[in-house]
Amino acid sequence: MISRREVVTAGVLGTLSTAAPLAAAPAAAQGADSQAIASGLANLKTQFEELNRHVNAGLVASSMSIGRVGQVKDRLEGYLRTSGRFPEFCDIGTSVFFDIYEWHVKHQQQIQITRLADQRLMIQFMFTQLILRWENDINYISAPYDK
Repeated sequence: MISRREVVTAGVLGTLSTAAPLAAAPAAAQGADSQAIASGLANLKTQFEELNRHVNAGLVASSMSIGRVGQVKDRLEGYLRTSGRFPEFCDIGTSVFFDIYEWHVKHQQQIQITRLADQRLMIQFMFTQLILRWENDINYISAPYDK
């Protein structure tokens, strides 16, 4: 069983709560200890701020702008701006295919995968069918097209 004294004197809070006995120490030693505590607290503060920034980015940021999903979105947006409608098809590599699949799982969206006559897989993303081209680079994203 852990005693109350061990809990109070352990960690950062313990060092802060035992600051009263430091008053009897020489002024030089007390200054060095307080500088060490201040630098430790400053380090903790920067780490908490970085953690807060990462959590906010994960929860608040647009999920369409992360990784290769954002690259596919950019290609679809370019086609939409030039033609005024979404493309029917776009070819992708294996890594992009898995990123799109994981995006569907993460956001609990229905996954519509079909197998074409030539044994290719096709996954629907928004209003476009993404066709898996495993013979290309794993990060391959073609220009969107219509039939």
